Amino acid sequence: MDTRSLPPSGEPGYRILMREGCRVVYGHMPLPEFLALMKQAHDTELLHAGMARMLDATAVIGTPGALARLRLRETPAAIERMRAQLGRAALRLDPQSLRWLAAGEQGPASLSLFVLLTCVRPRHYRHRLPVLPRDAGAFRRCRLLIEQVPALRHALPLLAQRIAEPGVAEWAALAQAWDDLCAQMDHEAPDWRQGPVDAPGVTAMLACFRELEIA
Repeated sequence: MDTRSLPPSGEPGYRILMREGCRVVYGHMPLPEFLALMKQAHDTELLHAGMARMLDATAVIGTPGALARLRLRETPAAIERMRAQLGRAALRLDPQSLRWLAAGEQGPASLSLFVLLTCVRPRHYRHRLPVLPRDAGAFRRCRLLIEQVPALRHALPLLAQRIAEPGVAEWAALAQAWDDLCAQMDHEAPDWRQGPVDAPGVTAMLACFRELEIA
């Protein structure tokens, strides 16, 4: 593994490692030192919260290419960590579900959808009630989940039937409109799989489900 320590920071509460060209912070890093680290980052480097979660790290900084290499190398170990965290619940998930939990693009809404469809609640999901996607970017992550875990596509119709269930009705209505939302995203952002999307029509459609939530 391409791992080496950077020069000692003088702070025993954290450490910084270089992995596949990314800077990975472990432990508690005081804010002034973290800000100084961010100032050292090149314009092409990103602070990637998802990769930090995947590695059980505090922060990960790297270029898109370096982050992709790190994700590829570390996914098997991340899957095994996720399997250990879930314990017996992991037996209820297929390999694609475990892989998505360990290394997939995630947000509160996509994690809520995962929990609703599998009844498996990972440790990093902290919400008491399901969270709806608020914009096209959040719906994109939900769509990636369904695409990367094909077995869950068959569970969407079951979710759509839970329209009378308190706390779930909004997601049930969204599941009923799933194909329409996907068609609108395909129209506005046909390259949605590649990264962040600009799809105001999708965001406007999602606002209707927020109105149900408030009502």
